[in-house]
Amino acid sequence: MPRPLILDSVLAGVLRRHAIVTGRAAGYEWAERAAHRIWRSGNWTRHRYDVYLRWMHAANTQLATASKNWPKATPDLLELALFSRAWAPASPPP
Repeated sequence: MPRPLILDSVLAGVLRRHAIVTGRAAGYEWAERAAHRIWRSGNWTRHRYDVYLRWMHAANTQLATASKNWPKATPDLLELALFSRAWAPASPPP
């Protein structure tokens, strides 16, 4: 199991907004409904938390591969960047 990270309403909100923007850009008219269901503000199931952890660890690996400035083994840094809104997923990594 991946190392635990925090999933709270702030992070869920960032991921919800990203899913909506990405889905709309891809032309999916259902993107907003799906994003609100998947990244709701609370009451996450164990499965949803596991999906979140796996996504964060995979996203961190992709960022480390794509950017010389992104540390490889620190998904908690990605968590902090999303939480503090220092980085939006739709923009290039810092």
